[in-house]
Amino acid sequence: MVPAELMGGHVHETAGGKRIHIWRRGTKFIARGRFQGRHFGETLGDESSATTKLRRLLTAIEDGAYRPPSEAHRRQLADGTVPRLTFRQLAEVFLAAKRKQVGIQTATDYRARLVPLLVFAELPANRKRWPLAADVDAGFVTDARAHLYACRTSRNGRAAGQPRPLSPRQIVNVMETLRAMLAWAADPRNNKLPPGWLNPVTRGSVGTPPAKDPFRRDPLPLEVRARIVGLMDAWQLCTLVPSLILPMRPDEACGLLTDDVDFEYAELLFGINLPDVNFTKKKVAFRLPFPSELRAILESAVGDRTSGPLLRTRRAYTRATPLGVDTLADLKAQFDQRVLSEKPGRVQTDHDRKILFRRLLRELGGVSADAMNREFKALLAAAGVAPGASLYTLRSSVTTTMSTGAKLPHLELTYLTSHSTRDILTRYTSLDVHGEMRRYFDHVRPLLDAVTRRSDELGIGRKEAGSYES
Repeated sequence: MVPAELMGGHVHETAGGKRIHIWRRGTKFIARGRFQGRHFGETLGDESSATTKLRRLLTAIEDGAYRPPSEAHRRQLADGTVPRLTFRQLAEVFLAAKRKQVGIQTATDYRARLVPLLVFAELPANRKRWPLAADVDAGFVTDARAHLYACRTSRNGRAAGQPRPLSPRQIVNVMETLRAMLAWAADPRNNKLPPGWLNPVTRGSVGTPPAKDPFRRDPLPLEVRARIVGLMDAWQLCTLVPSLILPMRPDEACGLLTDDVDFEYAELLFGINLPDVNFTKKKVAFRLPFPSELRAILESAVGDRTSGPLLRTRRAYTRATPLGVDTLADLKAQFDQRVLSEKPGRVQTDHDRKILFRRLLRELGGVSADAMNREFKALLAAAGVAPGASLYTLRSSVTTTMSTGAKLPHLELTYLTSHSTRDILTRYTSLDVHGEMRRYFDHVRPLLDAVTRRSDELGIGRKEAGSYES
């Protein structure tokens, strides 16, 4: 770093007698001085912008409004003039901010949704008409939406994949992301768009997602699920049957630990053990009763292990020496060590911690949701089920049976399907989830009988099908 000059001098003095010295490191100018009894250094940038920033710095010091860079994190509002950002630059700033707030997985989804809009915004004619993000108007929104209907994509973005148009649901997702990005940029706390700028993306321009038919047929009724059970091998029975009976999301099933099986009360625990890293959607914690017909299957899934992932890969399930840890505390210690060994910036949110924890479970033999879905689709094909159903639609079938078949009350059904139960009635009444699940298990008795028969055939458990025991 060497002494330098800006505006004809090395030292600049404010009206209050504060002296600012100009230095240079490479192509960057730096202003150094003392403010409120403390040394500070402010990077002014290259020669094209340093003079303007120096004037702004001197004015802020004279007005008493200056904050050193070390205190910048305390600011509640963004400082400085509104930058002249292109659409791509605004998208980059938005994604970087969201990465720190919602985690890498959601930020990646946002990025995928913004890609078609970036393609539209950077077409030569459109760059000329809307050169900056602040120029986005109703015409941009209308033309961008029309562009989305002409877009072509492929499964998982593969270059050699079969091209197909964007789905109506995805077009709504893209427009909602555009609206969210512009609203974030127009917020005075972020200061990325001029004051008074109005967001041209309205509810009408976003559109509404296609509504589901309330009278649609259940793609996986009880008799179909019972037929699928008869085709399962031992590993499939231990891994997939709980999802055939209980309303679990695939992500929730993959996150189950051996410690989450309460054999005394016949319950599966979700979001209760290690809730800071193994939480459910919306971070809802709940208990899901299971029938006696599942006891032997869950015991086989646990095996001789004392902790670790409940549902394992086929290879880990048949392994002579099972992978695992001794206690839940050991599992937490392994995860803590994994967090400390990650590169800086990789773990920034709770969801990043959850992704890292699920990766640890897979290294300990845990199965992934994609692997479960592949196995389930193979069973559907073997059972002659029409294409379209998957492990992700199975939960809908189970919930439909609980609602329209077993007629479970709304509050109990809301709780058992891992939704937040903030209804005012829960303040005055308790939920009888065990009693309602007994009624549901009686309704799905043919499915439970099929599970018992297949378990006996495979030698997993030879307990007779009985009534539900809590």
